[in-house]
Formats: sequence, structure tokens, C-alpha cells
Amino acid sequence: MVSMPLVEELPSPIESALKKLRNGSSELPLTVAIKADLGPDGSLGERWVVADSEFVRVLSGAGDQQIVLPFSEIKSARTDQLVGGGALLAQKGSDVIELTRFTTPLAGNMAAVARAIEATAQGKDLPESGLDDIDRKCPKCGRALSKNSDVCRFCFDKRATLMRLLSYARPYAAKAALLTVLMFGGTAAGLAPGIIIKNLTDNVLAPTSPIVPTVEARASELGGWVAALFFSSVLGIGLGIWRGRLAAFLSANMTLQIRKQLYQKMQKLGLSFYDKRQTGTLLNRVTQDVNELNNFMVDGLQILVVNGLTILVTIVILLRFNWKLTLLVLVPVPLAVFATTQIWKFLWRRLERMWHLRSSLAANLNSTLSGARVVKAFAQEDREISRFNKRVLSLYTANLDLENWWATLLPILGFVMGSGGFVVWWLGGRQVVGGEITLGTFQMFFFYLNSLYGPLQGMTRIADWLGRALTSAERVFEVMDTDPDVADTEAAVPMPRIEGRVTFQNVSFSYDKARRVLDDVSFDVAPGEMIGLVGHSGAGKTTIINLLSRFYDPTEGAILIDGVPMRDIKLDDLRRQFGIVLQEPFLFPGTISENIAYAQPDASPEEVMRAAKAANAHDFILRFPDGYDTQVGERGVRLSGGERQRLSIARAILHDPRILILDEATASVDTETEKQIQEAIQRLIKNRTTFAIAHRLSTLRNADRLLVIDKGKLAEIGTHDELMNKDQGIFRRLVEMQTEINKLKSDVIEA
Repeated sequence: MVSMPLVEELPSPIESALKKLRNGSSELPLTVAIKADLGPDGSLGERWVVADSEFVRVLSGAGDQQIVLPFSEIKSARTDQLVGGGALLAQKGSDVIELTRFTTPLAGNMAAVARAIEATAQGKDLPESGLDDIDRKCPKCGRALSKNSDVCRFCFDKRATLMRLLSYARPYAAKAALLTVLMFGGTAAGLAPGIIIKNLTDNVLAPTSPIVPTVEARASELGGWVAALFFSSVLGIGLGIWRGRLAAFLSANMTLQIRKQLYQKMQKLGLSFYDKRQTGTLLNRVTQDVNELNNFMVDGLQILVVNGLTILVTIVILLRFNWKLTLLVLVPVPLAVFATTQIWKFLWRRLERMWHLRSSLAANLNSTLSGARVVKAFAQEDREISRFNKRVLSLYTANLDLENWWATLLPILGFVMGSGGFVVWWLGGRQVVGGEITLGTFQMFFFYLNSLYGPLQGMTRIADWLGRALTSAERVFEVMDTDPDVADTEAAVPMPRIEGRVTFQNVSFSYDKARRVLDDVSFDVAPGEMIGLVGHSGAGKTTIINLLSRFYDPTEGAILIDGVPMRDIKLDDLRRQFGIVLQEPFLFPGTISENIAYAQPDASPEEVMRAAKAANAHDFILRFPDGYDTQVGERGVRLSGGERQRLSIARAILHDPRILILDEATASVDTETEKQIQEAIQRLIKNRTTFAIAHRLSTLRNADRLLVIDKGKLAEIGTHDELMNKDQGIFRRLVEMQTEINKLKSDVIEA
């Protein structure tokens, strides 16, 4: 039984409370002890789920027992997805008991807990999968990490991340310096009208000098100030356009380099990296996270710098002309900043909920449309319509709630922001009437008041924008900084020509470190030999193929190719001389010709055609109106399974590998198609070292030797006839079992 990976270290209050509660069963080892992070009402709060072989208990952070369930009363356990998290549920009779709630990063852990609880309740051994996600917490703050990332959004070095992000501007240092100058110039041009308006008012419209100029002189000066006002506005617009285009150029080039480096790194990483991450999450790194960076670099950095300069210069100007009034104008600023921050936090939770519901709706729509045939086959259209309507209604409610709060809070925020205007009207007006300040200074204060409050409101949003952008950057850099687990060593040697001898020396392997999938496997294969891999599902056959393809490296032992350890052979040379035909062949969007020539893009049409003929694919290709230029569609959807398989074989033939891997190549096709594929395979395996996994054991009759894998060990080895002659042999039992199943199928068909 595997229990310890599901047991976290208990804090003293929980440990003490548990001892009192368990009484006589205190000696029973704990099989589960996991901390959840949400209370029953969804608020943040510590709760512990602990279980031994008799009871499941849920304790509060203080050690108070909230729930106790005997395993004898539990039928099953599962997790249920909620907005922003989930719930751990147990089935007790006809009732469903909610044990605890948890945030999204703990979903993987709680799924493992649910499996363990259900296995214990049903008297089964604890499952060994899904345990590697336990204890995925930030080493600094102890908060749970996301399942698909090691980045803690609370603790990563934001300054270092920002500096690294800005380092992508180094190749464009001159343009970056020019952009900085344009920001300063644009800020100055944007603030200049305030001074101009003051002088226009005090010198022309309401002169304050002892000797009032003549009307003609004032009219003449009016033209000059209006021209200056016009020029400053045009200059500000021009500098803004120049700055915007230059920022767009810099951000586009920076994100181009980031996206290229990120995709290049993803191509270099091994399969173990992808095993632990969802495809959609990795797509988001390349698309959404990089787009977040682009948006921030185009707009966010400019707003940050320009607003900061505007606020600083505005305050300096106002203090210069009337420091008393300026200090009074600034009194509402802390309140306005605090109100803006709180409003954004309040609205952000509703935004996240709306985004979650929108994503859930899109996922539901995608699955329903993709499974349209199943929906119609089982007459479930009304049910799917009802489910869709519920999700749409939830999204409508969340969106309406958000828009109502927007419509309510933003005007209030605008009022708070503009409250300084009342101070200027009252106190500034009194100072104008009393002759303490001029009318021009009074108007200037109103102009700069707008220049102050607008940027202040924007800066409160910038903090959140910057945080999200830097979190996206850290997620991108996390992938870039990941070391490939399968890579060329410093001692790697070129091997342009492989003869095909394969040796496994005491090879052991584990995917998740919880159990060994292969245990001390050793065998030797001569060049040109065909080896059949046989065994129950999950015995380790595919793992041998994965190790042989060097998708993973052995945990222990070594694999040798022509006497050279596989780790010491350059990956490009190794992969170039391996070919693989999978049970589910993958075709890329494009033409038939492009898919056959995928491994040899420079192959001539004649070479592509010869490979197709050898794979028994030429005839069906010519039946298409466009022949070899026929588009196969997404994942080859326009072709049948047998046609896709024959194109996969043609691709392998054109690749001309020295070592060939056939993974259930005829498992899902009819008898006639299987015959054509088998003929193609016989041509393909000629003079090549071949490893074959076959669904129908009879198809391995022509193999030189069979390796029988049982529970990760090499149980039997020999020819088909030798293994069939073993009275109690595993292979013989498998063949007899399959013969019996085929007979039952035949009887059913005849009946």
C-alpha cells in the first residue's frame, strides 16, 4: 500500500486534537493527511482532511472536528469543480457529504485524496498515480502552486523579472532611448497648455498689470498665445503618434524574440515536461501570456512612465504657483487612490468569475459540437440545450452583475476624484476675489487638476496590470529556464550510420517515482532482427518503445546502440535513424505529399510516389481528384483509419530508418485493410531492426523472437513456437485467452 505521499506533516494543534479524537485507533497509520484552504462558505481558511483505515475526519485549523465518516458508510468519493476551486465529496448512502472546499491549485492533490478515500472504502489498494503533485507548495510562503507551473505569483522576484523583460530591448537601445525622450517631450507638450492658459488670461483676457495694454496690443498678443496653444497641442499629438508607433515597433520585436525563444525551447524539452502539463496551458504561454506582455509593453510601460512624469511635474508646477491651495487639492488624493484600489479588487473578483464562466461555456460548446454525432445518436439534444442555457444564464447573470457595479462605482469614483475641484472653486475663488491669486492661476489649477487625477486613477490600475504582466513573464521564463531532461551530453558523439544492434542492460524506469514501470530489464537484439513485444495492458511494452526512442532516459541501467550508450549519441543522429508507426497515426494539416515527406522535406515527387506504392497507398491516393495534392484536413480527418495508417507507413519508408518501431499498427482496421498494411509492413521491415507491439498476437508469428513483459519485468523470451510449447507460459495463456475471446465473438456473430 502506498500511503505516505498523501500524508503531510501535521501542525501541533491538529496532531494533539487528532490523538484525543482517535482514542483506541491511535496506533492505526494515517493514509491521508492533507490541508485544504477554503472553508464551507468559500472563504479562505485552513481545514485538514485526515483518514486511517477506519474513519475520514475533517478538522478546522484549530483542531475542532467538523466531520467524521466511517469508511464502512462511504460508497465513493470524488471532487467537483466550483468557481475558482472545487469541493471534495463523499457518497454516504443516497447522500453526498461535502468534506471540504479548496482552491484551484489544490485540485490535483484533492483528486488523489478522493481516489485514496474511495479505494480504502472499497477495500482496494491505494492508487499509485497522481502522487507527484502532492506538496507542490511555494518554498517561501507555503501557498499551493498551480498544477501546471512552479511560479508563485506572491513570491517571485518582480524586479528581476522586469529587468529581464526589458533586456530584450538591448538590440534596440537607440530606439529605446529615443522613446524615453519622446515620453519626456510628450509630457512637457501635454502640460504646456496650463502655463499658456494662465498667461493668456492674465496678460490678455483679464490683465493684472498696473498699466492695462491697449485693445490692439492685447488682440495682437492673443494671437501669439493662441498660436502657442495650437502649436503645443499639435506637437503633443505628433510626439504621441511617433511615440506610439515606436513603442509598437519595440514591443512587437521584443515579443517576437520571446515567442520564438519560447517555442524553440518547447521543441527541445522532453516528453516528461509535457506529461505534467496540460496542452492548453502551454498554448496559453505562447499566446495569452506573450500577448499580455505585448499589451503591457505597448501601453502599460508608456502609461506608467508618462503618468508618473505627469503627476510629478504637475505637483511641482502647482506648488510653485500656490503651495497652500496645492496641499488642499491633494487632500482627497489618498482617499481616491484607496477607493480606486478597493474598487478594482472588488470588481476583479467578478471579472475572474465572468472569465471562468466564459471559458466553461466555450469548453462545453466545443465538446458538444465535437461530439455532435453522439448527442444525436442518443437523442440528447434537449438535454444539451438545457445545459447550454444554464451556462448562458450564469454568464448573463455574472456579466449583468459586473456591468451594474461598473455603472454604480465608476461615477462614485469619478466624484471622489473630482472632489478637489470643489476645493479649488471655493478656496481658489475666494483667493481670486481677495486678489491673492490671478484668474489665470485659478484657471491653470483647474487644467492641472485634470492632469493630476486622471493619471492618479490610471496608476492604481497600473499596479495590477504590471503584476499580471510580470506573472505572465515569469511563466514564460519558467519554460525558457527549464532544462531538457533528454539532451546531448558533452561527450555525445556523432553516429551517422547505425547498424541496428540494441542492448538493454539492467534497465529500470519510473514515470512518477511512485512505482517502477520497468524493473531490471536486459536483452540483446541483433541488427536486422524483428522483435515482438507482448504482455498485458500496462505491463511496460510502450515504455520500452519510449525509452528506445529516447523520449525518456532510463532511471537505472543503460541502453546501447551498436555498443555505444544511447546517452552518448547525438540526438539528431539517433532520431534521424529511428522510424515509428503508431496505432493512431498523426497527420499534419496539409497535403498527402507533404505528410509522406514530413521527415524528408526535400524528397522528389518520384521518391514520395515510390514510398506510397510500397505502403499500398498509391491506389487510394489516385482516387482523390487532387491526388497527392489532396488536403488531409485536421489530423487527417478526410481519410479513413486504414488510409492514415498507410500514409504513416509511407512516411516511415521514405524516412528509411535503421531501427523501426511498430506500435499496434493494425489494431483498429478491418481484415482487408490489415492485409494491405501487413504487406506494406513486410516491405518496410526488410533489413531493419524492428520492434513490434501487436494487438493480434497471431501477427507476431513471423517475429524472430518475442519478449514477454509482465509487471515491468522480462518474463519470457523466445520464438513463437518456443513460447507456445511452455505449458504454464504467460505468452501461451495470452494466446489461449485471445483465441477464446475470438471464438466468443464468432459465436455472437453467428447467433
